[in-house]
Amino acid sequence: MSNELHLNRRRLLLGGSAGAAALALGACSRTDGGGGGGLLEEAQGGGTIRVAYADEAPYAYTGDDGAVTGSSVDTQLYLLDRLGIKPDQIEWKLTEWDSLITGLGTNHDMVIAGMYVTPERCEAVAFANPEYVMPDALMTLAGNPGGHTDFNTMAEGDGVVGVMNGTSEQEIADAVFGEDRINVQANLDSLILELKAGRCDAIALTSANLRLAAEADPELEVTDGFWLVDPETGEDIIGAGAAVFQPGDADFRDAVNGELERLIADPATWEELTGPYGYTVEENLPDGVTAEELCPDTYQ
Repeated sequence: MSNELHLNRRRLLLGGSAGAAALALGACSRTDGGGGGGLLEEAQGGGTIRVAYADEAPYAYTGDDGAVTGSSVDTQLYLLDRLGIKPDQIEWKLTEWDSLITGLGTNHDMVIAGMYVTPERCEAVAFANPEYVMPDALMTLAGNPGGHTDFNTMAEGDGVVGVMNGTSEQEIADAVFGEDRINVQANLDSLILELKAGRCDAIALTSANLRLAAEADPELEVTDGFWLVDPETGEDIIGAGAAVFQPGDADFRDAVNGELERLIADPATWEELTGPYGYTVEENLPDGVTAEELCPDTYQ
């Protein structure tokens, strides 16, 4: 699936809990932001950055050696290095997904988790530009006994869909599936257990997550990728992941964006960073996609 075929119809979901996140961010911040002794200046001077991640492969997770790794980690460490910020300056903070935004300024200063850019999330935080775009897929038991092919077609049938709490997939499921046909779990491992126990018929998540898990388990298989469809407009929803900052650190975000623009203009280097996690230039390079475009009314 080529992003050139679909990015002329960009629309992203509203992210959950942004109102509470905005209050949390307003209540406590590590920096005054906007230059003048902000986080960027501190980091370029050798200071520590507290970075949150949610242990979600392939974006950001703890590897077998105990080190934090992943496609978003490798990409952002490359960009930070270009800004003179080294890996030993980062204090990693393993964080629950639904606390990644609300913890900004208290638990951590930045989020590297491949989080999708959405208009409502943009009300609370300062997103960098997307480092990747990613279609969704469905995971089923081997042989796909229900014959499920995509999210919205499944909604028209009678199967139960498994989704991860706080994700875009959960938001769409709430809109197009009946409440008794949605199985919500905290992580993919729990969803796979539900699938194998027969308590859901397919799991909806980004294709990279699902393919990585299925490669290690012959009892599972994954459908071809597809874009989620907005139930109100019928338009494709393009999932685009990016780093997250406090609004007061927009100067840091802008500096990262400058280096990211140069990286996206060099697809070979981008694919060197992301290819080991299954990304391809054709399907996942976010050429021309910006956070401001995805959040026209809420970007900050």
